[in-house]
Amino acid sequence: METFNDFRAEEAFRLFAEMGMHGQVIYLTHHKHLANIGTKVCPSVRLHDLEEAGRTGGFRVVAAE
Repeated sequence: METFNDFRAEEAFRLFAEMGMHGQVIYLTHHKHLANIGTKVCPSVRLHDLEEAGRTGGFRVVAAE
């Protein structure tokens, strides 16, 4: 999604949300703005900040179901 504009990224996250109704979807990115778009499109998304997890020794939920 690194070359997607915001509209296309939103559409991709809508598709991920639909896919998530049938199974687990894992999307990895280092782009904070994509995490923000994902949260906007699917408020129930669960985000894991791996950089933070490395510092604290565990996962920190920044958005929850």
